[in-house]
Amino acid sequence: MTQFWWIRHAPVIGNNNCCYGNNEVDCDTSDIKSFKKLVEKLPLNFVVFSSPLGRALETYFKVSNLRNLPKNFHIIDNRLSEQDLGTWVGMKYDDLEKKTKQLGVYDNNWLMDAKFKPPKGESFLNLKKRVSQFINDILLKYKNTNIVIFSHGGPIRAAISLALNIEDEKVLPMTIDNTKLTRIDYDKDNKSIIRFVNT
Repeated sequence: MTQFWWIRHAPVIGNNNCCYGNNEVDCDTSDIKSFKKLVEKLPLNFVVFSSPLGRALETYFKVSNLRNLPKNFHIIDNRLSEQDLGTWVGMKYDDLEKKTKQLGVYDNNWLMDAKFKPPKGESFLNLKKRVSQFINDILLKYKNTNIVIFSHGGPIRAAISLALNIEDEKVLPMTIDNTKLTRIDYDKDNKSIIRFVNT
């Protein structure tokens, strides 16, 4: 059994009510209680992968300090980044809502319709494809291993969507909480089992 332990980064701060996607924004890692709870739930032995974005890395470093992990213990993988919003990154959420409604691609549960690609960006469907490639590569390389992943709400939703084998938009209403665990296991035949979400 290969076990994927997905962790969403710590809460974003200072974004001034703007959408950030794969842009760099600060996060708040001061909630030691939540981090200690997170560390207690992690397995004893694991391989760590992280999005290259600062908020995911800062969350990993906080866990790393509490767990006394070796320096540079993690592997950065760009496929774990949040959705690329292209020229729309940094847009106020109110303006984004107006824009997507004008274009007929509004989604009440996500930044935009799952299939819509903003200018110079990517759609949620594009994101899901790269997350699928990441999972498949891990399943080829790591058998019977705990894989701990520091990532974002979009990629974690994508992983859940892939595990459930459902249409892209059906997973978007799901809330993925900060510094919480979602675990998805894969058996010897690469069949998925969702153990828990937001624990």
